[in-house]
Amino acid sequence: MSSVIEYTMRVKPGQYETVMEAYVDFADRFGESNPTEDLILVTGDPTAGVIRGIGVFTSGDEALDVVSAGMFVDFRDSVADLLAELPVRVDLDLVHVFVK
Repeated sequence: MSSVIEYTMRVKPGQYETVMEAYVDFADRFGESNPTEDLILVTGDPTAGVIRGIGVFTSGDEALDVVSAGMFVDFRDSVADLLAELPVRVDLDLVHVFVK
């Protein structure tokens, strides 16, 4: 079964655009270099200062590998001082997808 990772960051006031730009750049580079990630979505709410990344992976094991992937660690470290709190990672099972 495919696995979904939801990674939520709450940014400090005034840092939304900077963190969003860094996240989109990371997501593009990571997606290009990682064959086990089928889909990456980055969503945001600038008013609330919330940025959320959603990645769909072939399996749960491959999703777990991301936590220690060098590119992810570098991204996480690069934005750490811009976040209001520690990011939250949630592991989910992909149950259904409809794309038109």
